[in-house]
Amino acid sequence: MKKFLKVHFQHIICVLLLLVLCLTMLGGQVSAPYVYAYSAKELNYDNTNALDDLCSSTIDGEQFDIADYPKNAQGTAQMITFVEYCYSQFKNGFGNYALYVYIYNPALVEFATLSAMNKIEISTDFYYDNEQGKVGDVKDYQKFGLKFCNASGGEYANLFLKFRIVDDENIILNAQREHEQKTGNRYYHVSGIELFEIGGSATNAHEYAVNKYYQFSGYAEGYGDSKNFPFTCLSTGKAEVVELDVRHTFYRSETSSKGSGYQNQLDSVYFAVPKRLFDTYGELQRIKAEWYEYKTKDIIVTSNDDFYNKAFPWLGKATGDIGRYSAMPVYNEAIGISLGQNAGNAGGGLSAASWGWNLGEGYLYPYCLIMYYLFLVDDISSYDPYADIVSIGGVESNQLYEYIKSYNKSYDGGTLPIKDGTISADLFADDIDDYRKVDSDYGKIQQGYSYYDFDADLDLQHLSSWQESNPSFWDNWVNWGLFEAIFGDIPNEESRTVAPIVIIEEDDLKGTSTEVSERLLINSGDVQALRNFYEEAVSIDTAVPDDEEKVVVLFHFATSDYYSAPVDIIELGAGFLGSDKATGGQVYRAWESVFFDFDVIQLTFNNDGEYHVIPAVSSPIDIVNAITPPVDMDSDIPLWAYVLVVLAEIVVLILLRLVLRTVCDLPWWIMLIFLAITIVLDVFFISTFAGWCYSLIAGG
Repeated sequence: MKKFLKVHFQHIICVLLLLVLCLTMLGGQVSAPYVYAYSAKELNYDNTNALDDLCSSTIDGEQFDIADYPKNAQGTAQMITFVEYCYSQFKNGFGNYALYVYIYNPALVEFATLSAMNKIEISTDFYYDNEQGKVGDVKDYQKFGLKFCNASGGEYANLFLKFRIVDDENIILNAQREHEQKTGNRYYHVSGIELFEIGGSATNAHEYAVNKYYQFSGYAEGYGDSKNFPFTCLSTGKAEVVELDVRHTFYRSETSSKGSGYQNQLDSVYFAVPKRLFDTYGELQRIKAEWYEYKTKDIIVTSNDDFYNKAFPWLGKATGDIGRYSAMPVYNEAIGISLGQNAGNAGGGLSAASWGWNLGEGYLYPYCLIMYYLFLVDDISSYDPYADIVSIGGVESNQLYEYIKSYNKSYDGGTLPIKDGTISADLFADDIDDYRKVDSDYGKIQQGYSYYDFDADLDLQHLSSWQESNPSFWDNWVNWGLFEAIFGDIPNEESRTVAPIVIIEEDDLKGTSTEVSERLLINSGDVQALRNFYEEAVSIDTAVPDDEEKVVVLFHFATSDYYSAPVDIIELGAGFLGSDKATGGQVYRAWESVFFDFDVIQLTFNNDGEYHVIPAVSSPIDIVNAITPPVDMDSDIPLWAYVLVVLAEIVVLILLRLVLRTVCDLPWWIMLIFLAITIVLDVFFISTFAGWCYSLIAGG
């Protein structure tokens, strides 16, 4: 204490009042903010030793005794105290205001003290008069980052850790000023703390429940009228939190209003909530969550070993320079192989593609200069939502996730502002789906950090089908092909509108996996896991203390575009009449939305118009879905069908010309124009037909 007085004499009265009169300890863990940049502001109290501070404190009304905090290899880290430092009565007196938390670390776990993944979840807004909740109740919770101050040393090394809550935007401060103005005191409820462990296998922080509130009033000397309103800790105690085990699933439709290649991807999570909360507070009205959202660049999947071996060394590298006389990259002969989507003769000697990699200047196409993802699979077949991912030539979720985490071939775009800068930004597109962007009172959804408070009645998810776009014959032709347009082989899937919050009932899980999948809009491979989860939730294990009946909630939180389309392997110089398709193996390209550090923040219940918010304690999860092949991967039209269609077109043109010549008395110059047009069309159809024939025979 003498050392403390010497170093901080100027603030001694404030500190004594703070530590002796109101410091109270809380068991819990550490957490991080909406922003992860730590405050550049340095405060004197940041530098006081954690153990020295604790020795001058009281914990839950008892003088701190280090004997009560032994080392224990089986122990769990917990927050033991919370400090409000130098809160001021004056608007311009908050230069030293800060909030600190102290962690008891019995197992001496090595936490990443400088990690942005360390976070604390704390109250930031309250209900007042004429609002939907009870006056004084917490209305909103947020997460804030933690700046590591120091740890105990010597024989107690790393047993106690001290962090300062980072609130650079004064969100907590402004909330407390309003609360003090409305109620005469300041109230902080800490629901949980997230800490990231060094050396562990996890890539996310683990959240520990805290559930402790602190209520303060008055001011330290020099920061207000401390004579009449001395700084006092009015009370501490527990409020209510809900601990959630959050699981993820997804669903993909077979079409989208955007056309061929596009599917709706519906991302969902499910978790169990104690039934007593519904009995006490009413129906679940809102779920607030936060995450980091990104869209992957093209993910290339192939069953061709030769292509894989030639392309793999070029991951993260540009195939070549942009051509001198065109906007296309020059063909790289060192690679010796290319990719082209819908590539081939476009008529009149012109080669084109709707997308390509290393096609060179001989094609007109939107090019991919650098390939970032490449996976080799055994075989590829059309998308089947009820089949095993591997069996249809897909890439499993875990495989793609590990690829993203371990990718280290390029960092031209830097790194993502998550995972402490370990993920290359090169793997992701410049933006997310435009229609997903939201900026409202309920939250903000954008590329990167996003948060939103979903309402059960308002925030419906919409899965649009191809039929919803009211396609014309031309639309069907362009997207699905002439043969399909003529013979009506067009997808007839219906659109769906889905409530974001679904309470799972026993009957919802009855039937086959296919029936449950379609009923709940979840992945068929996750149906049994959901059944098991439900059975455990609704059952009470008498051998487990405090076990209680729970309600399973399915939370549909995001609808986004998934794209997957067949691509041809091109060997330049091997073609005939403009077709250069290689044989032996298939390729498709895909992209999807991913959601890192997804976390449920709070649940809001509605009891006849009165809202009650309960903070959630749940460790963040990363959501990276499996990659699945195109719906039309094996939908090549038989050769005989092309023969019939093209020959029929030629016959119709000839017959039409003869009819007009014999029946209609048209001027000779009009007949010449029509003759010229039909000759051009005949040549086009014949050349196109020849190219199709070769493609079907040589390209598989």
